[in-house]
Amino acid sequence: MTAQSMSVNVERDRAFVVLSGEHEAYSADKLARNLTSLIAEGVPVTVDLRHATFIDSTVVGVLIGAHRRAADTGIEFALLLGSETGWPVRRLLEVTGLDSELDVVD
Repeated sequence: MTAQSMSVNVERDRAFVVLSGEHEAYSADKLARNLTSLIAEGVPVTVDLRHATFIDSTVVGVLIGAHRRAADTGIEFALLLGSETGWPVRRLLEVTGLDSELDVVD
């Protein structure tokens, strides 16, 4: 298992929630709390998955919920992918259709 980390940085009135390593049910609750708080404060959010090697369906559920809450309140919500994003992350986003439903920046 790859070590996991999560950080929240606010730059220029936008929050960046950075996930590194493998994330599953254990870290999904912390992610949900962070995203809920940021959206409630009206802060646009980018979830940076450039260094995420794995996410499970629990994390996907958190991302979907956060996206819906942000959309309901008119707040921008995006996912950031990169060349280091793990294949399982990209595949799960593709299989679930989230890559076309969410604002994904690659």
